[in-house]
Amino acid sequence: MNGDPATLIIRAALFVCALCSSWIIASLVIDVVRLTRGAVSTRTFMGAVARYLVVAAAVTPVVHGSGVAQATTCDVRDDDDDDRGGETPIWVTPLVAGMTALGVVAGRDALRRRRNDEPTPTVEMLSEDDLSGDELVIDERVEVPGCVPDHDFVAGVLGPVSVTTADGDRVRFARARSEELLVWLAMHPSKRFRSMARADIWAEPVKDSTFANITSDARRALQVAGEGVSGLGVTLNDELVLTGVVSDVEILRRCVDHARRWPEDGGTEALRYGLSLVRGTPFSGASYIWCDSTGLATDAVMLVVRAAGMLADMCADAHDPDGVYWATGQGLLAVPGQEDLLAVRLRLHAERRDRVGLATEWRAYLRMLAADPWSDGSPSPAMSRLWEELGGASVRDASGAVTG
Repeated sequence: MNGDPATLIIRAALFVCALCSSWIIASLVIDVVRLTRGAVSTRTFMGAVARYLVVAAAVTPVVHGSGVAQATTCDVRDDDDDDRGGETPIWVTPLVAGMTALGVVAGRDALRRRRNDEPTPTVEMLSEDDLSGDELVIDERVEVPGCVPDHDFVAGVLGPVSVTTADGDRVRFARARSEELLVWLAMHPSKRFRSMARADIWAEPVKDSTFANITSDARRALQVAGEGVSGLGVTLNDELVLTGVVSDVEILRRCVDHARRWPEDGGTEALRYGLSLVRGTPFSGASYIWCDSTGLATDAVMLVVRAAGMLADMCADAHDPDGVYWATGQGLLAVPGQEDLLAVRLRLHAERRDRVGLATEWRAYLRMLAADPWSDGSPSPAMSRLWEELGGASVRDASGAVTG
């Protein structure tokens, strides 16, 4: 190895220049790739090329001079240098780099212009008829269990009284008595006679023309909403023929019977469907004299409580606490403060060690009692014992006050 200091300095200079050139070339290649992908603009890329040209113009003479100096310090001269026609001029390298950069930029711009010149695909707008096609309609209705009778209209009394289509659209009547007549007919499938309807709905005798106008309005409203598929038939005798209309009480009763007889054959799903029809206190907002005198409102309340208790037990056996809360919540929606359902919720809160939920449930119960004009505001002895049994005396609210 030659230990001449001049040779060592030249080699070190060549190594540094080689590193600089490699870094510059690698940076330029990265910029070319980014330019092709559109991650860098043409102006930024040309700035990088300009920096490369400046550095290349400074480094190339150094490399060339170092090569000449190395050649002069060597003892042996390569005779092949004469055959190569002289060395490459120092300005060739920056020129080649600049031309390459300009070619890349020009090619990228040409490709961009070509893409911009391509025709834009047209978007076909769909008409309302197309959007209403069966392939574009999303059916969000809950699957109806097989135990539910076929129907086109539902007379809803498990909450505010209303008559709706099977899809949930409200049927509009010109007379309030027309809706009441349909609800009465749906709730009394074995008493569909004009004489019985007039005796139950009206407290005093009603004219034949008035009753005829009411039946005509009810028939017309069903025909408009259901497009004539079913409704109130025209008869010349005392009988009133009603087809395709069922009450939500009858649907819930069918679901409860199915779950009681065949609990393993979709019993839970049937109860969920039936309880989903509960919207509030039965016959709320209606002043029908016949629903209280015949006990229909009470029967509906007891049916809802029974269904909610059955579903809560099924969900508890299936380790589904959310289902228990939902079932009891639907029952309490119809009968606020029902103690059996409330006891189920309190016990579930205690089993899950949810002290906040336990206290919140109990406070809501106390507020309901305080707002009830028929109550003295104090819980029943059974609920008080349950509260003490669940450790309610030790439950404190967020403010630190004792809840029990």
